[in-house]
Formats: sequence, C-alpha cells, structure tokens
Amino acid sequence: MTNMDDALDLYLRVREKEGRLYSDDIVRQLPEIPMNHPLRAEWQARSASCRRLTMYLARLHKQIAVLDLGCGNGWLANSIAATTDSSVVGLDLNRYELQQARRLFAQRTRLSWIVTDILRAPFRDAAFDVVVIASAIQYFADLPGTLRKLVPFLKAQGEIHILDSPLYSIDELPAAQERSRQYYSRLGFPEMAAHYHHHSAAGLAEYNPSWLYVPQRPHAHGTAINDSPFPWVRLRPVL
Repeated sequence: MTNMDDALDLYLRVREKEGRLYSDDIVRQLPEIPMNHPLRAEWQARSASCRRLTMYLARLHKQIAVLDLGCGNGWLANSIAATTDSSVVGLDLNRYELQQARRLFAQRTRLSWIVTDILRAPFRDAAFDVVVIASAIQYFADLPGTLRKLVPFLKAQGEIHILDSPLYSIDELPAAQERSRQYYSRLGFPEMAAHYHHHSAAGLAEYNPSWLYVPQRPHAHGTAINDSPFPWVRLRPVL
C-alpha cells in the first residue's frame, strides 16, 4: 500500500469507530437522521448549514457549476443538486464512500463524481462558479496551498465556501491540536492526529473573506443552540 492508501485506510477505520460510516438507508435521508441516532445533534447542525447554503445558491437565480470538495458519501452534493439550479461535481479521495454516493444518487442527472486528489484534478480553468468545502478543511495539511490550487478553477467572480469546520485564532491552535491528540488517543487511533489539521482564520485574509454565519454562544442557562458550532465563510479571490 502507498502512504496515501494507508492514510485512507486509517481514516475509514476511525470513521467506523466513530459511527460515521452510514448505511445506504441513512445516507439517502441525510441531513435528516432518525430521532434515536447517536449523532442526531451533529446532523441537526449540519442540516442548518445545508439549508443556509442551498438557500444562498438558489438566490443566485442562474445555472451554476459547483464543486463539492471532500464530498464523502455525497449527501451535500446531492442536496445542492436537488434544491438549486446547479450542476455539481463531488470530488474525494475516499473511494469507499464515493462508490456509495454513485450508487445512491445515480438518478440525479446534474450530479457527477470523481475520485482524485484536488492537486491532480483534471479540471479546466474557470470550470466552477462555486467551490464548497464542508467539514473537510481539517484533512488538508496546507489550506493556503489548497486554496491557491482552487483559484484557477473559478470563473470570474467565483466563490469558495468553507463551512462545518473549525477555524481558530493563532493563539488557539496549540490547545486545539492537543485536544485532537487526546481525542484520537482515547479512540484508540493516536496516529490519526497527524492527519487531522488545525487552521487559522488569519490564513484566509488574502481571499476577501465574508463571514456569512458566525455561531452564537450557548444560551445563558447552558442549553446549546441547535445549530452549527462552526462558521460559514465565503471567499472571493481576486482573479
């Protein structure tokens, strides 16, 4: 196996241990999920993020081309294609979940899939109006380098949307890294910490960021607001 194969195998074993490799029946319904599912709160938050994003894209009132980078099992790409006037490409290195996406959403004619690394993606310049990176930036070691690779794929006035992932201040990074090390050690996969990366909001400054959603603090009595704990940021690179 190559180093990349080893990393993907580790990722899938971690996902399985976390309960994040879902059955076909579950994936078909996402972001809706059964009331008794142990990750229901997480999916309620992701449902809110999905709803905001698809409403935003629908308000563009034009046919657009969207790249869902790090699409996993394809639920978000499918939601975008189903609710907006968009053609969507889902891209991921994770062949296991992408095969599930192809199988479950084959009837969606404006939806296609590609298994590749974004650094080797065969797209022409100016191929997309929007690139979405949802719950995925933590798997890119070099986020600024990834964004630089994406910029040529954008049409004039194109946008990159980052959502459902943590972004930290520079001062917060060491503590976040330590939390991840502890989490993966408790889970039984300490080596996964080397593949889970922490990024600073400061690294987005050159891309004209607009913060379209900023998570609220929990209510005073301690009950968490049933929404995403992560921001949604739109980047509009100067092309």
